[in-house]
Amino acid sequence: MNHMQLDEYLRKLDPIEEIQIKTRKNINDFDGHELHIESGSNIPRMREEYFFDKGPIFINKHHRYADMPLHMHSFIEVNYIYSGSCKQIINGKEIILTQGQVCLLDQDVPHSIPALGENDILINIIMKKETFSTSFMGRIDQTGIVSNFLANAVSENQRHDHYILFHSQNNENLHYIINNMMCEFFDEQDYSLQMVQFYLPVMFTELMRVFQLDMNFEHKRVAGKANIIELLHYIEEHHNNCSLTTLAKKFNFNPNYLGNMLKERTGMTFLELVQMQKMIRASILLKNTTKSIDDIAFEIGYESCSFFHKKFKKHFGCTPNQFRKKG
Repeated sequence: MNHMQLDEYLRKLDPIEEIQIKTRKNINDFDGHELHIESGSNIPRMREEYFFDKGPIFINKHHRYADMPLHMHSFIEVNYIYSGSCKQIINGKEIILTQGQVCLLDQDVPHSIPALGENDILINIIMKKETFSTSFMGRIDQTGIVSNFLANAVSENQRHDHYILFHSQNNENLHYIINNMMCEFFDEQDYSLQMVQFYLPVMFTELMRVFQLDMNFEHKRVAGKANIIELLHYIEEHHNNCSLTTLAKKFNFNPNYLGNMLKERTGMTFLELVQMQKMIRASILLKNTTKSIDDIAFEIGYESCSFFHKKFKKHFGCTPNQFRKKG
Protein backbone atom coordinates (compact mmCIF):
# COMPACT_ATOMS: atom_id res chain seq x y z
CA MET A 1 0.00 0.00 0.00
CA ASN A 2 1.34 3.45 -0.95
CA HIS A 3 0.08 6.81 0.28
CA MET A 4 -2.35 7.24 -2.62
CA GLN A 5 -3.86 3.82 -1.95
CA LEU A 6 -4.00 4.68 1.75
CA ASP A 7 -6.02 7.80 0.97
CA GLU A 8 -8.51 5.76 -1.05
CA TYR A 9 -8.73 3.16 1.73
CA LEU A 10 -9.44 5.78 4.41
CA ARG A 11 -12.05 7.69 2.42
CA LYS A 12 -14.19 4.77 1.31
CA LEU A 13 -17.08 3.59 3.49
CA ASP A 14 -16.25 0.64 5.70
CA PRO A 15 -19.02 -1.83 6.67
CA ILE A 16 -19.87 0.00 9.91
CA GLU A 17 -19.99 3.39 8.16
CA GLU A 18 -22.36 1.96 5.54
CA ILE A 19 -24.82 1.32 8.38
CA GLN A 20 -24.08 4.49 10.38
CA ILE A 21 -24.56 6.79 7.37
CA LYS A 22 -28.14 5.47 7.13
CA THR A 23 -29.07 5.14 10.79
CA ARG A 24 -26.83 7.87 12.27
CA LYS A 25 -26.48 5.59 15.30
CA ASN A 26 -23.20 4.37 16.71
CA ILE A 27 -22.26 0.74 16.27
CA ASN A 28 -19.59 -0.83 18.49
CA ASP A 29 -16.88 -2.70 16.63
CA PHE A 30 -17.08 -5.78 18.83
CA ASP A 31 -20.79 -6.57 18.85
CA GLY A 32 -21.35 -4.57 22.01
CA HIS A 33 -18.51 -6.22 23.92
CA GLU A 34 -15.87 -3.50 23.58
CA LEU A 35 -17.63 -1.21 26.07
CA HIS A 36 -17.72 -2.42 29.66
CA ILE A 37 -19.25 -0.58 32.61
CA GLU A 38 -17.28 -1.29 35.75
CA SER A 39 -18.63 -1.11 39.28
CA GLY A 40 -18.47 2.35 40.82
CA SER A 41 -18.64 4.10 37.43
CA ASN A 42 -21.41 4.94 34.98
CA ILE A 43 -19.00 5.58 32.09
CA PRO A 44 -18.29 2.67 29.72
CA ARG A 45 -14.64 1.65 29.58
CA MET A 46 -12.87 0.08 26.61
CA ARG A 47 -10.55 -2.70 27.72
CA GLU A 48 -7.19 -3.73 26.29
CA GLU A 49 -8.01 -7.35 25.46
CA TYR A 50 -10.18 -6.36 22.49
CA PHE A 51 -7.40 -4.46 20.69
CA PHE A 52 -3.96 -5.92 21.28
CA ASP A 53 -4.18 -9.48 20.00
CA LYS A 54 -1.47 -8.72 17.38
CA GLY A 55 0.82 -6.64 19.57
CA PRO A 56 1.04 -3.59 21.86
CA ILE A 57 -0.06 -1.08 19.16
CA PHE A 58 -3.40 -0.87 17.35
CA ILE A 59 -4.37 1.58 14.58
CA ASN A 60 -7.93 2.22 13.49
CA LYS A 61 -9.97 4.72 11.48
CA HIS A 62 -12.72 6.25 13.61
CA HIS A 63 -16.09 5.44 12.04
CA ARG A 64 -17.87 8.50 10.68
CA TYR A 65 -21.53 9.63 10.55
CA ALA A 66 -22.58 8.83 14.14
CA ASP A 67 -21.81 10.22 17.59
CA MET A 68 -19.32 8.28 19.68
CA PRO A 69 -20.84 8.37 23.19
CA LEU A 70 -18.98 9.25 26.36
CA HIS A 71 -16.42 6.55 27.19
CA MET A 72 -12.93 5.99 28.53
CA HIS A 73 -10.26 3.34 28.04
CA SER A 74 -7.45 1.51 29.79
CA PHE A 75 -4.78 2.49 27.24
CA ILE A 76 -3.01 5.54 25.80
CA GLU A 77 -4.57 6.99 22.64
CA VAL A 78 -3.08 9.22 19.96
CA ASN A 79 -5.73 10.93 17.81
CA TYR A 80 -4.43 12.11 14.42
CA ILE A 81 -6.60 14.22 12.12
CA TYR A 82 -5.78 12.90 8.66
CA SER A 83 -8.38 15.08 6.95
CA GLY A 84 -10.97 17.70 7.82
CA SER A 85 -11.59 18.43 11.49
CA CYS A 86 -12.90 16.78 14.63
CA LYS A 87 -14.64 18.04 17.76
CA GLN A 88 -14.07 16.16 21.00
CA ILE A 89 -15.44 16.66 24.49
CA ILE A 90 -12.65 15.71 26.89
CA ASN A 91 -13.43 15.79 30.60
CA GLY A 92 -16.25 18.19 29.83
CA LYS A 93 -14.04 20.54 27.78
CA GLU A 94 -14.67 21.02 24.06
CA ILE A 95 -11.64 21.06 21.77
CA ILE A 96 -11.45 21.32 17.98
CA LEU A 97 -8.76 19.37 16.14
CA THR A 98 -7.92 20.34 12.56
CA GLN A 99 -6.12 18.50 9.78
CA GLY A 100 -2.60 17.45 10.73
CA GLN A 101 -3.02 18.03 14.47
CA VAL A 102 -2.49 15.35 17.13
CA CYS A 103 -4.12 14.89 20.53
CA LEU A 104 -2.54 12.58 23.11
CA LEU A 105 -5.09 11.16 25.56
CA ASP A 106 -4.24 9.54 28.87
CA GLN A 107 -5.92 6.36 30.04
CA ASP A 108 -9.29 6.58 31.83
CA VAL A 109 -10.14 10.05 30.52
CA PRO A 110 -13.87 10.47 29.78
CA HIS A 111 -14.38 11.78 26.25
CA SER A 112 -16.92 11.73 23.45
CA ILE A 113 -16.79 12.52 19.72
CA PRO A 114 -19.71 14.06 17.81
CA ALA A 115 -20.40 12.58 14.37
CA LEU A 116 -17.72 13.14 11.74
CA GLY A 117 -18.59 14.20 8.20
CA GLU A 118 -17.45 12.68 4.91
CA ASN A 119 -14.16 14.59 4.77
CA ASP A 120 -13.41 14.24 8.50
CA ILE A 121 -11.00 11.35 8.95
CA LEU A 122 -9.76 10.67 12.46
CA ILE A 123 -7.07 8.04 13.06
CA ASN A 124 -6.76 6.33 16.45
CA ILE A 125 -3.32 5.02 17.39
CA ILE A 126 -3.65 3.22 20.70
CA MET A 127 -1.00 1.57 22.84
CA LYS A 128 -0.49 0.10 26.24
CA LYS A 129 0.81 2.47 28.91
CA GLU A 130 4.17 0.71 29.10
CA THR A 131 4.59 0.98 25.31
CA PHE A 132 4.07 4.74 25.53
CA SER A 133 6.63 5.03 28.33
CA THR A 134 9.23 2.99 26.45
CA SER A 135 8.71 4.73 23.12
CA PHE A 136 8.56 8.26 24.48
CA MET A 137 11.01 8.20 27.36
CA GLY A 138 13.29 5.19 26.91
CA ARG A 139 14.65 6.16 23.49
CA ILE A 140 15.62 9.77 24.24
CA ASP A 141 17.09 9.69 27.71
CA GLN A 142 20.67 10.31 26.60
CA THR A 143 20.40 13.02 23.98
CA GLY A 144 20.67 16.06 26.27
CA ILE A 145 18.97 17.97 29.05
CA VAL A 146 16.67 19.74 26.57
CA SER A 147 15.30 16.41 25.32
CA ASN A 148 14.94 15.18 28.88
CA PHE A 149 13.10 18.33 29.87
CA LEU A 150 10.72 18.18 26.90
CA ALA A 151 9.95 14.49 27.35
CA ASN A 152 9.24 14.94 31.03
CA ALA A 153 7.23 18.10 30.38
CA VAL A 154 5.00 16.30 27.90
CA SER A 155 4.65 13.32 30.21
CA GLU A 156 3.80 15.52 33.19
CA ASN A 157 1.37 17.61 31.16
CA GLN A 158 -0.32 14.50 29.85
CA ARG A 159 -0.68 13.00 33.33
CA HIS A 160 -2.03 16.12 35.01
CA ASP A 161 -4.22 17.63 32.30
CA HIS A 162 -5.30 14.25 30.89
CA TYR A 163 -4.57 15.25 27.30
CA ILE A 164 -2.22 17.40 25.26
CA LEU A 165 -2.86 18.98 21.87
CA PHE A 166 0.06 19.21 19.44
CA HIS A 167 -0.14 21.94 16.80
CA SER A 168 1.52 19.69 14.23
CA GLN A 169 -0.43 20.79 11.16
CA ASN A 170 2.73 22.09 9.42
CA ASN A 171 5.04 19.21 10.30
CA GLU A 172 5.25 17.32 6.99
CA ASN A 173 7.73 14.82 8.40
CA LEU A 174 5.25 13.78 11.10
CA HIS A 175 2.48 13.29 8.52
CA TYR A 176 4.81 11.14 6.39
CA ILE A 177 5.73 8.98 9.39
CA ILE A 178 2.12 8.42 10.47
CA ASN A 179 1.07 7.65 6.90
CA ASN A 180 3.82 5.04 6.69
CA MET A 181 2.64 3.52 9.97
CA MET A 182 -0.88 3.24 8.60
CA CYS A 183 0.31 1.66 5.34
CA GLU A 184 2.17 -1.00 7.31
CA PHE A 185 -0.72 -1.67 9.68
CA PHE A 186 -3.61 -1.67 7.19
CA ASP A 187 -1.74 -3.67 4.52
CA GLU A 188 0.21 -6.13 6.63
CA GLN A 189 3.33 -7.71 5.17
CA ASP A 190 6.32 -9.50 6.65
CA TYR A 191 7.67 -7.46 9.60
CA SER A 192 4.87 -4.86 9.33
CA LEU A 193 4.09 -4.92 13.06
CA GLN A 194 7.79 -4.53 13.85
CA MET A 195 7.96 -1.58 11.46
CA VAL A 196 5.04 0.09 13.26
CA GLN A 197 6.85 -0.34 16.58
CA PHE A 198 10.02 1.16 15.08
CA TYR A 199 8.09 4.15 13.75
CA LEU A 200 6.47 4.88 17.12
CA PRO A 201 9.47 6.50 18.90
CA VAL A 202 10.24 8.45 15.71
CA MET A 203 6.68 9.76 15.74
CA PHE A 204 7.00 10.79 19.38
CA THR A 205 10.33 12.50 18.72
CA GLU A 206 8.67 14.61 16.01
CA LEU A 207 5.87 15.43 18.45
CA MET A 208 8.51 16.53 20.93
CA ARG A 209 9.83 18.99 18.34
CA VAL A 210 6.30 20.33 17.93
CA PHE A 211 5.97 20.64 21.71
CA GLN A 212 9.23 22.58 21.86
CA LEU A 213 8.03 25.05 19.22
CA ASP A 214 4.73 25.47 21.07
CA MET A 215 6.58 26.06 24.32
CA ASN A 216 8.84 28.66 22.72
CA PHE A 217 5.79 30.41 21.30
CA GLU A 218 3.95 30.41 24.63
CA HIS A 219 6.98 31.53 26.63
CA LYS A 220 8.39 34.18 24.32
CA ARG A 221 11.10 36.54 25.49
CA VAL A 222 9.79 38.98 28.08
CA ALA A 223 11.79 42.19 28.61
CA GLY A 224 14.71 40.69 26.67
CA LYS A 225 14.93 37.54 28.80
CA ALA A 226 15.20 33.99 27.48
CA ASN A 227 12.75 31.14 27.82
CA ILE A 228 13.55 27.85 29.53
CA ILE A 229 14.52 26.03 26.31
CA GLU A 230 17.13 28.66 25.45
CA LEU A 231 18.59 28.40 28.94
CA LEU A 232 18.85 24.63 28.75
CA HIS A 233 20.38 24.77 25.28
CA TYR A 234 23.05 27.12 26.61
CA ILE A 235 23.83 24.76 29.51
CA GLU A 236 24.08 21.85 27.03
CA GLU A 237 26.58 23.71 24.88
CA HIS A 238 28.64 25.24 27.72
CA HIS A 239 28.46 22.63 30.48
CA ASN A 240 32.26 22.61 30.83
CA ASN A 241 32.62 26.26 31.77
CA CYS A 242 29.13 27.49 32.66
CA SER A 243 28.29 28.90 36.09
CA LEU A 244 24.98 30.15 37.42
CA THR A 245 26.44 33.66 37.53
CA THR A 246 27.60 33.62 33.89
CA LEU A 247 24.27 32.11 32.78
CA ALA A 248 22.34 34.79 34.66
CA LYS A 249 24.51 37.54 33.17
CA LYS A 250 24.20 36.11 29.66
CA PHE A 251 20.39 36.12 29.79
CA ASN A 252 19.82 39.15 32.03
CA PHE A 253 18.54 37.37 35.15
CA ASN A 254 19.24 37.78 38.83
CA PRO A 255 21.28 34.65 39.77
CA ASN A 256 19.08 33.71 42.74
CA TYR A 257 15.89 34.18 40.73
CA LEU A 258 17.33 32.12 37.86
CA GLY A 259 18.38 29.31 40.17
CA ASN A 260 14.90 29.14 41.69
CA MET A 261 13.25 29.26 38.26
CA LEU A 262 15.37 26.37 36.94
CA LYS A 263 14.51 24.31 40.00
CA GLU A 264 10.81 25.08 39.66
CA ARG A 265 10.62 24.41 35.92
CA THR A 266 12.91 21.36 35.64
CA GLY A 267 12.90 19.85 39.12
CA MET A 268 16.70 20.16 39.24
CA THR A 269 19.17 22.74 40.48
CA PHE A 270 21.59 24.44 38.11
CA LEU A 271 24.45 22.22 39.31
CA GLU A 272 22.32 19.09 38.86
CA LEU A 273 21.51 20.14 35.28
CA VAL A 274 25.19 20.68 34.51
CA GLN A 275 26.08 17.36 36.14
CA MET A 276 23.37 15.56 34.15
CA GLN A 277 24.61 17.02 30.86
CA LYS A 278 28.16 15.96 31.67
CA MET A 279 27.02 12.40 32.33
CA ILE A 280 25.00 12.33 29.11
CA ARG A 281 28.03 13.56 27.15
CA ALA A 282 30.29 11.01 28.84
CA SER A 283 27.91 8.15 28.01
CA ILE A 284 27.84 9.20 24.33
CA LEU A 285 31.63 9.31 24.17
CA LEU A 286 31.93 5.93 25.87
CA LYS A 287 29.51 4.31 23.42
CA ASN A 288 30.66 5.98 20.21
CA THR A 289 34.40 6.58 20.55
CA THR A 290 37.52 4.71 21.63
CA LYS A 291 38.80 7.58 23.75
CA SER A 292 40.31 6.64 27.07
CA ILE A 293 38.28 7.22 30.20
CA ASP A 294 40.85 9.74 31.41
CA ASP A 295 40.49 11.72 28.18
CA ILE A 296 36.67 11.60 28.42
CA ALA A 297 36.77 12.82 32.02
CA PHE A 298 38.99 15.73 31.00
CA GLU A 299 36.86 16.53 27.94
CA ILE A 300 33.66 16.91 29.96
CA GLY A 301 35.35 19.09 32.55
CA TYR A 302 36.74 16.81 35.29
CA GLU A 303 40.38 17.19 36.27
CA SER A 304 40.17 14.23 38.66
CA CYS A 305 39.46 10.89 36.98
CA SER A 306 38.56 9.28 40.31
CA PHE A 307 35.97 12.00 40.95
CA PHE A 308 34.54 11.36 37.47
CA HIS A 309 34.29 7.62 38.26
CA LYS A 310 32.43 8.40 41.47
CA LYS A 311 29.93 10.73 39.78
CA PHE A 312 29.41 8.40 36.83
CA LYS A 313 28.71 5.37 39.02
CA LYS A 314 26.26 7.37 41.10
CA HIS A 315 24.39 8.48 37.96
CA PHE A 316 24.37 5.22 35.96
CA GLY A 317 24.86 2.59 38.66
CA CYS A 318 28.03 1.22 37.05
CA THR A 319 31.58 2.31 36.29
CA PRO A 320 32.56 3.88 32.94
CA ASN A 321 34.36 0.64 32.01
CA GLN A 322 31.31 -1.48 32.78
CA PHE A 323 29.11 0.94 30.83
CA ARG A 324 31.37 0.72 27.76
CA LYS A 325 31.48 -3.09 27.89
CA LYS A 326 27.70 -3.28 28.07
CA GLY A 327 27.50 -1.14 24.91
